[in-house]
Amino acid sequence: MGAELILPELGEPHGDSAAHERAWLDAVNIRVAELLDTDPGLLFSHLYRLDISEASLARILRTEFPKDIPEAISREILLREKQKAASRKANPRNIILDEEY
Repeated sequence: MGAELILPELGEPHGDSAAHERAWLDAVNIRVAELLDTDPGLLFSHLYRLDISEASLARILRTEFPKDIPEAISREILLREKQKAASRKANPRNIILDEEY
């Protein structure tokens, strides 16, 4: 489960171009700003499920100007999604195909 919590129709953030990544980031930014204004509790619940660290979030809330918070959170989501994708690639799941197991 990843950023589709924030925006279900979103594809993977790490597409084949910088333009794809920027479009992904822009879409997440819009949704984060919307949730921050209308339902911050839901946003923070999503951030928890996306495994965004509390320390990163606290740093963003403490150091960013209010108007820049959605963009900073979106960048943090992108970073975490990239980390998870790299981890999945480096550590593929060994699915047991033996019917007897």
